[in-house]
Amino acid sequence: MLQRFNLKSFNKMLYIIIAALVLYIIGVFVYMALNNPAKYQSANPDEAYPQLYAGLTKKLLSNPSTEFINELKLAYADRVITEDEFTHLALKHNLDISVDMFLIFDETKQEFHKTWLQHKS
Repeated sequence: MLQRFNLKSFNKMLYIIIAALVLYIIGVFVYMALNNPAKYQSANPDEAYPQLYAGLTKKLLSNPSTEFINELKLAYADRVITEDEFTHLALKHNLDISVDMFLIFDETKQEFHKTWLQHKS
């Protein structure tokens, strides 16, 4: 004869499975929020990478020539430096590129902008 199925143990098992799924989903969302790859790039696809902005910041801090400042002023007039503009500056003025692959774009550009404003005044 078949045994009767215990409904209380089934409910407990169901609650445990649902709790595990909820914790798993929360964990996935937390992981995605902490490791968001979009924070390493600009929303503008033509804009230079943060490593390039870090290289420009480093050059600004090392007392660059007035020719470099004038060319940077033209390139940064629209508050965006494209990769082509950076390549032109790098070839002409021997710029270094940062090798840190995990620079956060907004922070790096903000640091460059602060350095640029300090250098202008």
